[in-house]
Amino acid sequence: MRMPLFGFAMMATLLLSSPLAAIGQASAPSAPAPDDSAKMAQQRRDTIQYGIDSEIINLINTLDGEKNGDFNADLATLLAESRSPKLRSAIVGFFADLQWNGAEKSALSIVADRDLNDPGLVFAALSYLAAIRSKDALRFSTDIVKEDNKKLMPAVVRLLGRAGGAAEEDQLLAWLDSDSFDQNLKEEAIKALGEIGSAKAAARLNKLIEDPEGSKMSRIFACQSLAKIKDSSSVASLVKAANGDDPNVRAAAVEALAAFSTPEADSAIVQALRDSFVGVRLAACKGVGSRKIASAFPFLRYKATSDPEEAVKTEAYRSLALLGGQAFSFLLERVQDQSESDVVRALCFGLLARKDPGSIHSLAVVLTKESASNDRALYTSFAREIANASDAPDAGSLAMLLLGDKDYLIRIAGIEWIRKNKAGALRPQLEQLAKSDPSEMIRKRAADALASF
Repeated sequence: MRMPLFGFAMMATLLLSSPLAAIGQASAPSAPAPDDSAKMAQQRRDTIQYGIDSEIINLINTLDGEKNGDFNADLATLLAESRSPKLRSAIVGFFADLQWNGAEKSALSIVADRDLNDPGLVFAALSYLAAIRSKDALRFSTDIVKEDNKKLMPAVVRLLGRAGGAAEEDQLLAWLDSDSFDQNLKEEAIKALGEIGSAKAAARLNKLIEDPEGSKMSRIFACQSLAKIKDSSSVASLVKAANGDDPNVRAAAVEALAAFSTPEADSAIVQALRDSFVGVRLAACKGVGSRKIASAFPFLRYKATSDPEEAVKTEAYRSLALLGGQAFSFLLERVQDQSESDVVRALCFGLLARKDPGSIHSLAVVLTKESASNDRALYTSFAREIANASDAPDAGSLAMLLLGDKDYLIRIAGIEWIRKNKAGALRPQLEQLAKSDPSEMIRKRAADALASF
């Protein structure tokens, strides 16, 4: 399937994952200049200090999406001052997502006074304490278990797994076989045993994943935990599960096998590329890439060109980039093949820019050729790949080509690469753009990039 032919005014749509997404058309504002950024930061602080609950929660959701911890201190103060359970739960949940430990004392206080606090807030506090692996919070676990507070027990189990030691491991193992634990809590215990790295649990979990009559979700969680435990005795059981009847369990088992460095595990991963279930093939592609199983090259090449599912094709290309060697040559052929779809050519271009310094010269030749095309849709896609390549320190020559383009949106892509890769070698070019580029937007972008060094 060929990529839609977007014009340059639609560059923003093509660059959703970069700051270029702020650009829609020539008259649109650039990314916030330093003064604008300071104004936005003050507006956010004002919202935290004076806004109503719904406004603050909306802001928290935005900050969560940005993974932005700049306002954690302000939110921690609000956590201590606010009496709204909903708002406090949102703040604690945000801190849990960031795994920021600055609110540990407040969360411990909430749990200590759990009889006086909203149950949802207490659950959120316990979940946060589990996320930051709080050893201090373990002192509450025995009492909460005795209280038989079923609403809090899932969070307690997670806490034991993430922060516990030998004693908590034994407790989790006992719960796994307890008739008093319902299925949901047993599943939490399975996940917690993986978090704690329980070698003692391996034999029990091995039996669980081999049982075709067992709960599907329990078997999936067991596969995930065995990948974290990494006990070599689990390979045979995972291989068996990878060839069982349930496709979702097969996918989980194949994914787990990537954690084991054995010929048996590698062979099972490669053979899973033949599976009729899409999820299994995706897991196998990822496993081949993470394990760098060079012998799987012909399998991945076939998947990339002939698999019936586009998602598998894409994942195969990504895994090929991790294999290197002859896989790089294959990817470069795709970039140079004019009969190939724009989607594939752009994908392979970006992968090579990130993973293979030896291909940069050839990519520059292709980029130059496409810049002169009447239909520059593919060129625009290449520019997007460069702009988003924060892990491509050797792609400076590609960025340089973009900086000299007639279209200011393409020049922005080059600036973005410099900013993301902290490419000091191109600082003179940035300084020139900041000083004399005809576009005010470019001058501001270049100045902003210089300020980020």
